[in-house]
Amino acid sequence: MITNEHLMQTSEYLDKIVMDKWLSEQFLSPVWIGLFLFVIFTYILFFYLADKKRLVEVLLFGSLVAVTFSLYDSIGELIGLWSTFFRMVPLQQNFFMSDLTIIPLYAMLVYQYANSWKMFFIGTVVWAGLIAFIFYYIILNGLNVFIYLNPFGPYIDFVFLMLISLIARGILVVLLNIEIEQGNLTPKASLERLIALPALKHSNNNNDDDNRKS
Repeated sequence: MITNEHLMQTSEYLDKIVMDKWLSEQFLSPVWIGLFLFVIFTYILFFYLADKKRLVEVLLFGSLVAVTFSLYDSIGELIGLWSTFFRMVPLQQNFFMSDLTIIPLYAMLVYQYANSWKMFFIGTVVWAGLIAFIFYYIILNGLNVFIYLNPFGPYIDFVFLMLISLIARGILVVLLNIEIEQGNLTPKASLERLIALPALKHSNNNNDDDNRKS
């Protein structure tokens, strides 16, 4: 029987070796510095390009992506689809490299610049492909930071990254619709941008009326 005390002792031992490895081998190493600079660059790039008029809306989308991806990432590691050997900070969850930085920040930029579902889908395919096949499979795997334990891991990541992003955008569209229905017309411009409503053609009735009057 596995007791609570056994679990606590195992957890304390795991935390200790993770901290020891981080302090002795990872912190301030060339890989750590490179990843740290990339994280800083990503934050600077996002806040430089972010539409300040839609910042709350865009951050809400990013929060949905971050929370969902963190849960998905934890499940994937639990069932043995992948494993992370290197962390920005000595925490079990890889919050400050992917879950709360690389994934949601670049997803928010795709969300911001996509003016229709078609553009968003194309942007999401490119974003998910770069994350799964370039960032994770080639770069992080090559640096011995991350490894896919299942040969289908990159493809699973690719599919779920797209689903997470598409679902998050769908939720935003629903929420903006609810606000408009409740009388708040402020989100109307964002909603029209998101779903690319076709511009209404001017009716010829006014010209007909003018012709009748003349």
